Amino acid sequence: MAKGIMMKKFRKVRLALILLLGTFLFAVSIPVTSELVMEKVYDFEMQNKYRITELNEMYKGVPTEYEFGGSKIDIYRILKENESYKDTWDRLVVPAAIYITVDSLTQEVLKDYPVEIGQEGLNQYTHYISYWRVLDKKTDQESFVIVLQMNGAKERMIGNKMEDFVPIEELKYMAITIEEDGTLTKEPFTYKNKDKLQTKLIPPMYFGGAGYYTDDWNGYPVFYFPYLYPFLTTMLGILFIYTAVKKLRKSV
Repeated sequence: MAKGIMMKKFRKVRLALILLLGTFLFAVSIPVTSELVMEKVYDFEMQNKYRITELNEMYKGVPTEYEFGGSKIDIYRILKENESYKDTWDRLVVPAAIYITVDSLTQEVLKDYPVEIGQEGLNQYTHYISYWRVLDKKTDQESFVIVLQMNGAKERMIGNKMEDFVPIEELKYMAITIEEDGTLTKEPFTYKNKDKLQTKLIPPMYFGGAGYYTDDWNGYPVFYFPYLYPFLTTMLGILFIYTAVKKLRKSV
């Protein structure tokens, strides 16, 4: 009889440990799992709502001159003479004042921005300036968006040290939107505080595209993420909790 009581206590302790392990796995995994799932739902939502085209995607070398509706978009720059340096990608660049114009009117001026030597069109401005066409599938209305990165342009390698580095979370942007009827609006936003559409208009850089809830889907894959952690650990946590609770109820 005593042996039976001891065995029963041992089973309860074992089940309690399984419950504790399941709770731990679930608690550390579900926040990340939730963000990853929400990001996929967000992607599906945006695909259904918009058709978004980056004109210079994968650096196609599109020209800076572009006509949309009745508007003429263009960029010109004034290079600083006798000044050049290597950027963080070891590319030779020259700082310049870059003028973004719509119908010959200057909308923004980017001062001391790097212009890559040997490139033409939008390629010479790398990810700092991008052109987008955005079609609202519900209204069938299309707009043209110029996205400017407003800081971080002064990053450069000095020897083996990076100077003037700006963390991703502190990047600032400006979206200049031109409607088909010529209406023009400007909206500043940041990498940290952006709406759902603005998220899709941030051009991919060294870290991949931007995420609305999380950037984890856009990072470099590793062998354990995200399938081992957090998806498998979440499922194991649920399984352990369910099994332990079910058996503990039966033993009462």
